[in-house]
Amino acid sequence: MNTYAFVQARTGSVRFPNKILKKVNGKTIFEILLKRLSRSKEISKIIVVAPKSDKKSELKNIVKKNKQKIFYGSENDVLDRYYKAAKYYKANIVVRITGDCPLVDPKIVDEVIQKFKKKKVDFACNNEALPYANGLDVEVSTFLALEDAWKKAKKISDREHVMPYVSRSSKNKKYILKSKIDFSNLRLTLDYQEDFDVILKIFNYFKPD
Repeated sequence: MNTYAFVQARTGSVRFPNKILKKVNGKTIFEILLKRLSRSKEISKIIVVAPKSDKKSELKNIVKKNKQKIFYGSENDVLDRYYKAAKYYKANIVVRITGDCPLVDPKIVDEVIQKFKKKKVDFACNNEALPYANGLDVEVSTFLALEDAWKKAKKISDREHVMPYVSRSSKNKKYILKSKIDFSNLRLTLDYQEDFDVILKIFNYFKPD
């Protein structure tokens, strides 16, 4: 069964325009994310799922430079974008990563995927009970569970955030990877200038590693 990571990304952020194109030590936030995610041992392919409005943006060049795939879909119905990308690439296991999380941890990604496979569930994540820091989120679903959500989810929030319907569906077996410490008060994601300032300090502190 193939395990593919689908990374949702767009340059047209309202709160912080072009946030994933901001640079840290000469590399864009999004390039850093792709390089970190590529260290995963469980993921066999990375596909960037972007809105059609980004067909002419710098995003395409970054993806090509890093030798990854890109799929264009719906602007606002991200669930539809995910489903059609997963169907096109014939993914059995769908890993959801968001493009504004440059500190994504490949070891945590692999741990969630491993638990997903070992427990033989339909959905697994690390962002519910005793969550990891915001920005280290990983969600894993079977293609069939994603397809079921695509067919049945009606709420705008379900279509925008992809996995809520999958997570709460009573027909799906579910596993939650819990952190030993509650890090839910920490932000390692990028939505505002203040977030970028923090992320920049983190990368500079550990530079050049």
